[in-house]
Amino acid sequence: MDAPTKGEINRCGELVRRYAYEQAEVEPDQLDRAIGVITEFRAAHAYPLTKVRLGVESMIKTEHHMPVVSQRLKRVPRIVRKLQRTVGSAAGSTKLARLEDVGGVRAVFTDGEELGRVLARIEKNWSSSIKRRRNYIESPKPIGYRAVHLIVRRDDRAIEVQLRTRGQQQWADAAESADARLGLRGVNLKDGEGPDTMTEYFSASGELIYLREYGLDIPTAVTDRFDRARRAVVDAGYYRG
Repeated sequence: MDAPTKGEINRCGELVRRYAYEQAEVEPDQLDRAIGVITEFRAAHAYPLTKVRLGVESMIKTEHHMPVVSQRLKRVPRIVRKLQRTVGSAAGSTKLARLEDVGGVRAVFTDGEELGRVLARIEKNWSSSIKRRRNYIESPKPIGYRAVHLIVRRDDRAIEVQLRTRGQQQWADAAESADARLGLRGVNLKDGEGPDTMTEYFSASGELIYLREYGLDIPTAVTDRFDRARRAVVDAGYYRG
């Protein structure tokens, strides 16, 4: 059987998105076929993903570091949710075949210095393969998320490489835990969504973690902001005091 074309991949992604989020009427055989195409598209990232992970590990060893390196394929429900998130955005809806984070590699470093050295080596060795850079350490997301993201092209597939420090990983783990525990209360920090008290708490904690981890001066305004945000989430019942 021939591999699905980009057009077919995009049509199947849109069909499943509309079925999941707009209650569109879809014949069962059409839905099965569309999910099968998405699953096949996802699986096609597996080998390029492994190659990128091995390459990252090799460059890390060259720098004599021992961070935690992992890889993952985004699950089909998360893929469909990602498509839904782009609907109505300023940049326009993203087509499935253009998603850049179906396959991902993550490396967690002891500190920012380690991360910076490995980042420099990756950018040097893979200069022709890196298609996009997003430095969320220098320009964090409003929710407080910090990391460096690189989109690497391998075997005609886009693979996302995430570089984080331990503190940034702990922040992300806390956000994921909050999502799992409080999802029914409208908390979805992974996608930057949630009550103002929660988003402010994670934004404030992200700033404080960054300053401490990078050995920078911590202004009183930053600690005051964090203390206020922490009291607010306790008062709102999201955390215990």
